[in-house]
Amino acid sequence: MFGDNATDNRHFTAFSVKRNTATDAKVADGHTVKLMNPMAYLDDNTANTAQHWRIRHGAKDTDTGFAIPVILATKLANQGKNVDFAMPWDKGHGGDYDLDELFAWVDGIAKAKTTAKTTQMTNTAQPTQSSNTY
Repeated sequence: MFGDNATDNRHFTAFSVKRNTATDAKVADGHTVKLMNPMAYLDDNTANTAQHWRIRHGAKDTDTGFAIPVILATKLANQGKNVDFAMPWDKGHGGDYDLDELFAWVDGIAKAKTTAKTTQMTNTAQPTQSSNTY
C-alpha cells in the first residue's frame, strides 16, 4: 500500500519503517497518508463530503478494529449524512461479499434523486395563475 512509480510499497508510520526487515523500507508522504483517512476531511469546510455512505466491516475482520468504522459512521450520522452501516457476521477484511445489496443501495439513491429532479422540474414547469383580473 502507498506505493508510487518508484516504490512498490511504503509504510504510513515511522514506527513501521523502523521495524521493517527490508533495508529499503520507506514511509509515504503525509498527503498520501491523509488521503486514506476520511476522518481527516469530515471537519474540513473546504471538503466536498458525500451525502450518502455505505460502510461494511466484517465481524471477523482481524485487520481493522471495530471502533474505526463505528466512529466514522457515528461522525457522519451526527453530521446529517445518510449512513448505511453494517457489520456482516463471519466476514473478514474483504469487501465484495454483498455486491447485489450494494448495487441495490446505489440504485435506490439514484432513483430517488431522479424522481426528486423530475418532480421539481414538473412543479416549476407548471404555469402559475396570475393575480391580475380583467
